[in-house]
Amino acid sequence: MHMQETNLYTITIPGMIKALESLSKLLDKAENHAGGKKTDVEHLLNDRLVFDQFPFVRQVQIACDNAKSVAAKLAEIENPKHEDTEKTIPELKARIEKTIAFLKSIKPSQIIGKENIKIPFQFAPGKYLTGFEHATEYIIPNFYFHMTTAYSILRKNGVDIGKTDYINLSLKDL
Repeated sequence: MHMQETNLYTITIPGMIKALESLSKLLDKAENHAGGKKTDVEHLLNDRLVFDQFPFVRQVQIACDNAKSVAAKLAEIENPKHEDTEKTIPELKARIEKTIAFLKSIKPSQIIGKENIKIPFQFAPGKYLTGFEHATEYIIPNFYFHMTTAYSILRKNGVDIGKTDYINLSLKDL
């Protein structure tokens, strides 16, 4: 049996790719649920769990932003800019695909060993987190927060999804 080494790359990029692939499949189910009725899709994309949280569209955008941001910051390369203009499920799926393509372009060697780089913290000028802290204490929890919130908005609206759609395990034979 092949054991995968745990490092800064393996705890960030592969899991985020898999989660974003799941999110794209959740969007397919949401589109099927809406049955192509424009008003239903618009309601779904603009719905939120509570009044002071972002709507579904923004949850997807932020999840994508978190994924590409951590990859770029750890690899110490420019973070691709995505305009926040998505208004349809196909547009959201395209954003997810662009994000996945960017993540797949990152080689493990660009991230492995970057645990101690200093990453300025955007909400506290003059402060930083190490690469490891940025990934494990900020981006990963924030990424999955927005993924879970997007999932929950779909569930709240009756989309036929469950935990297995969200987790999307890669089971292997014994």
